[in-house]
Amino acid sequence: MPDKAFEKVLQFLNDLKDLDQNAYAELQKLHEALRSSRKAYMEIVHRQQEIDTGEQDREVEEADEDSLTGDLRRLPKGAVIELDNGTEIFVPEIWVRNLGLEHGDVVAATPLGMLDRSPLYEFSVLERRGLGATSDRVSITGPVVFHGGEWFIYSDEEESLISLKPKEVRGLDLREGDIVEVAYPAGDISAARVAWKYEDVEHEPEYRTSRVTRRQPKKEKVADIGDPVLSGKTVLVVGGDLYRESYKLNFERRGVNFTWESGFQGSQGKNIEAKVRMADVIVLVTGMMSHRLPDVEAMCRRYGKPYVYAPSKGFTGAVRACQKVFLK
Repeated sequence: MPDKAFEKVLQFLNDLKDLDQNAYAELQKLHEALRSSRKAYMEIVHRQQEIDTGEQDREVEEADEDSLTGDLRRLPKGAVIELDNGTEIFVPEIWVRNLGLEHGDVVAATPLGMLDRSPLYEFSVLERRGLGATSDRVSITGPVVFHGGEWFIYSDEEESLISLKPKEVRGLDLREGDIVEVAYPAGDISAARVAWKYEDVEHEPEYRTSRVTRRQPKKEKVADIGDPVLSGKTVLVVGGDLYRESYKLNFERRGVNFTWESGFQGSQGKNIEAKVRMADVIVLVTGMMSHRLPDVEAMCRRYGKPYVYAPSKGFTGAVRACQKVFLK
């Protein structure tokens, strides 16, 4: 793509020469100077791309060194990663679902720090083994029923009603007709937990039929990386024009609402101030910005928005810097 961009510049100069005869001589000199430097320009671009690739590989290796890896064991609610040293790392139910995890998958947990005295991890799937059917976890999806002062759902598996714990009913603010998933270890219905409440299913205020009809809720979108810090946040990246798609991929795979603005004044994107106001954190790519950097810094300070710096190809570094903003 850099060679096509170079050719477009040359074509633009040719068009200018035809339109402005007074500046023909100067434009012709500039045109020839660019043509003569084309080879050197392309060599620099290719060399930089090789450097970027090497640095990205090193970033991945460094991230892997911090990760703890093991097999996933499904629980009635959530799961645990079983490590080789005999310890376990708990995976909340929300990340089991967002990542589409199944029993037996190989999962990595990268420590991010502490939150409320509990360790915080970023989760990623290393291998999907398709062993979900081997788990002893039994799950039932259906509407919540209230009768005789108790909350329950009906289990075809057990051919009986499964009572819901009052604490879970209060904690999830359950109402009659809400669609939930209840899970328990096979043969131990007393250990049943409300694993999930489906918010995107129409609510049924009254329950009048004697037979429970199951409805399949909408399937959640499976994410790539479970990031408990940045998921749902809006991140604005300013600069790094050549690496826009790489930044987009690395943030969106974490459930981030990604927005971008060129680092060069006069380029496309005139709503940078509005984007700054809407963002939760701003990434300033220092390696590829013109005189726009001080202006954007001033906007961030004016609107009280946190901002971090990143080199043009520091994708992992930019993610970690944004995470630290919310872990202070």
